[in-house]
Amino acid sequence: MQTSSSSNSQNSKKAIRRHDIDWLRVILFGLLIPFHVAIGVYWSTYGTEMNPNFEEISGEDRGEFAENNNDYTAESVTFTSMILHWMHQWRLAALFMISGMGTAFAFKRRSWKVFLTERCKRLLIPMFFGSWTMGFAGSVILGEQEMTLAGLTGGFLSGIIWRSLFFWVPIFGKLLALGHLWFLWNLFQYSVILIPVFHLVRNNPEGQLIRFLRAPFRIPMGIGIFILLPLILALTEIIFKPWYPGFIGVGYEWFWFFVFFAFGYVCITAKDEYYEFVENRRMQISILTLFWTIAFVWLRFEQHNSGIPYVDGGWLENNIFHNGMTLLACLIHSFHAWFWCLTIFSWAAHLLDKPSENLAYLNQGVYPFYIVHMPLTFAGLRISTELGLKNYPAVIIATAFVILTCWAFFEAVRRTNVSRFLFGIKPANQ
Repeated sequence: MQTSSSSNSQNSKKAIRRHDIDWLRVILFGLLIPFHVAIGVYWSTYGTEMNPNFEEISGEDRGEFAENNNDYTAESVTFTSMILHWMHQWRLAALFMISGMGTAFAFKRRSWKVFLTERCKRLLIPMFFGSWTMGFAGSVILGEQEMTLAGLTGGFLSGIIWRSLFFWVPIFGKLLALGHLWFLWNLFQYSVILIPVFHLVRNNPEGQLIRFLRAPFRIPMGIGIFILLPLILALTEIIFKPWYPGFIGVGYEWFWFFVFFAFGYVCITAKDEYYEFVENRRMQISILTLFWTIAFVWLRFEQHNSGIPYVDGGWLENNIFHNGMTLLACLIHSFHAWFWCLTIFSWAAHLLDKPSENLAYLNQGVYPFYIVHMPLTFAGLRISTELGLKNYPAVIIATAFVILTCWAFFEAVRRTNVSRFLFGIKPANQ
């Protein structure tokens, strides 16, 4: 009897394991590397001195280049920049949905106290350790540290202090103290805020709350998923977007990504209704996504031509709170991101829900790659610059360098339980 019970428990765990979600987590985090390399080349995100393309611009044009007024800026509508803009609108949103989905699975087998403890271990420890070490390494590569033993030691120790004290400060704290690791801090906040909901749903699996969460999947003609949920996303933009541009998960993005995280949790809570929906309506989702992509491209061109940040937000700087165009921009932006999430989840459920010997290994590498990739990105861009590479060759060589060095780093840190703990990898015996 005991053996049968144990076997049923193991089968139950296997039954709820979704390989497609694991694959998407690996793929979307993997896209982070070429994206961050490319925006250093085409948008000068890390400064003109880090941009391999900077030297090809004539001296008289460099001032204009540095002031973000030419094609190599975040406002560019060249083909490569538009690909980057398009990817940026849904990749992080999808990752927050995946995190919400993973939370739904995790909370089924944990009390809220155990869940909170694990969140601290898996999110806060890597966040602090990564900001102390990788933040410092990035500042060295960027030339922000005095290259003496005393200067480096002082810079490292003072960095630990101010990064630990100011990471929580709204808007600027995450940028200065956490840098690219802001994702972990947002994810921790979302997880803590929604613990009461997770707890109620687990303890009342057929209660009113879970029926309410499943309701969008039961509305006829897909209205709940195709219209109601993205309207909630658009509402967060309408309320918060005029005040401050969305950037590294602050401004309207904090609320916007919170909703995506919650929607990911809702999708798994809905169980078979969610998977039936994305499977049965996969082609319909894909066609609608194409429509919203065309709308987004049009909106990006409107932003470029008018100079008003319809996509990015912060319209009060243009003496606009809301008008017809800003309201339309909120709708297009949220519907575009939502439908791309639906598209990748529906096709992943169809094609990727398959076990693989490599998947567990790749999943372990997600956090180490994510934590260490940014200073290595700076190094890769400097190498491309030294080699005289431009444009796509610079992106390809820098990306290859970052992937190889991240992989070598991952192979090193996964060898001991201490380093695994510091970089968010589960212990080897789990």
